Amino acid sequence: MIKVNNLSFSYRKNKKVLQGVSFEIKEGECVVLLGPNGVGKSTIINCLTGVNKVKEGDIIFDDKSIKEIKSKDYASLIAYVPQLINGNDLTVKEVITLGRLPYYYVYPNKNDLEKVDKIIKEFHLEDIKDEITSEISGGERQKVAIARSFIQDAKTIIFDEPTSNLDIASQVNIISLIKEECKKYNKSSLVSMHDINQALDIGDTFVFLKDKSVYKVCKKEEITPELLYEVYGIKSQLIKTEQGGYFIYEK
Repeated sequence: MIKVNNLSFSYRKNKKVLQGVSFEIKEGECVVLLGPNGVGKSTIINCLTGVNKVKEGDIIFDDKSIKEIKSKDYASLIAYVPQLINGNDLTVKEVITLGRLPYYYVYPNKNDLEKVDKIIKEFHLEDIKDEITSEISGGERQKVAIARSFIQDAKTIIFDEPTSNLDIASQVNIISLIKEECKKYNKSSLVSMHDINQALDIGDTFVFLKDKSVYKVCKKEEITPELLYEVYGIKSQLIKTEQGGYFIYEK
């Protein structure tokens, strides 16, 4: 379990971008961060991944404060999939193998390579495993990045806008992939998103941010047009379906 306790953060003196943020990520749970631009979603992620040093408040991993955790121990706690996945001159297999880097010194061992081959098959990447990542599509690069995060064997995976740069078909595939793989490996996850309907599809618990702090923590059935108006200032309608429903927005 991860507990974010009364977290505040400032990039400049007396200029807080987070104020008293608290929420939990339970084992095997998907928590979705929601809210307008500039409310602190990326800052929360940077605090969880250790990019920002926590000074006010705390983040507890199981029973240990983030302030006591050494950098080398982060790999077993948090894996991170960024919003924009750039290609490079490495092959798909080489990029995925880098997910095992915290566990080997110079070269991956037999166990590492077996894990790589297994995840490549699970993610159906066999046909492109030897392709250069700069030469594959954005959706394929996203799958590669997610595969790399799972092979890292971290307890929790953080996804920052995992579908923002993809076409509709790729968005659906990536959301389904994250849901299936997190369930299969019992991974906890934190997902930062803008699309409410995708959030409803993937999330268990929803953390709405407003004015640099937590406005509401709730379950799916508690998300209403009134709540969306309070957070985003937009009017919407909830359309009920057999799968639970989705929102459309009024002009």
